[in-house]
Amino acid sequence: MKTQKYFSLILIMLALALAACGGTEDTAGLDDVDSGGKTAVAEITDTYDDALAIRNQLLLGIMRLEGTPQAVTVDQAAELATLWQAFAALSDSNTAAPEETEAVQNQIVAALTVEQVNAIAAMKLTNTELQEFYVETGISEAKTPEPGVTPQSQRMSDLPQEDREATRAANGGTVGSGGGGDKSDALLSMLLELLAGK
Repeated sequence: MKTQKYFSLILIMLALALAACGGTEDTAGLDDVDSGGKTAVAEITDTYDDALAIRNQLLLGIMRLEGTPQAVTVDQAAELATLWQAFAALSDSNTAAPEETEAVQNQIVAALTVEQVNAIAAMKLTNTELQEFYVETGISEAKTPEPGVTPQSQRMSDLPQEDREATRAANGGTVGSGGGGDKSDALLSMLLELLAGK
């Protein structure tokens, strides 16, 4: 019953968010009017080489703001934790439309200041950096290629179903589960832990 109330609350919140803001294709940003009446636009994009998805730029970027003047405040932490939990619930749902998750992602950006968003955008976070972060934090292990062996594609979708299941089982994953979600879940858990500690 609690889950149903929580999901209903999320749907109401999303309906309001969708009514209040339009979607973007491959950017997330916010406007802020400064004292001179000019509008400063903060934008995060995923159009550069090896760019992380905006979701992961926000996750890793918010963590990297810690210890800087742009670190998330106590007030922001509570709001961001709620929004990230809603984002996770929608991402796990089989019935959520992409527009719903995008609306929550836009609310996450709106909960940040222009300076914070600009700082994250300036990081130009890449998939390579995220993989290095996973190794640094112990989420995954560093893999050294064997001499004389050409690296093969590691995309699970390239393998037959039987091989995918065998690979997941060998790696300790749940047979039949989706591939890269565990690392993203670990990244989100780390951020939620950081926000809870504020």
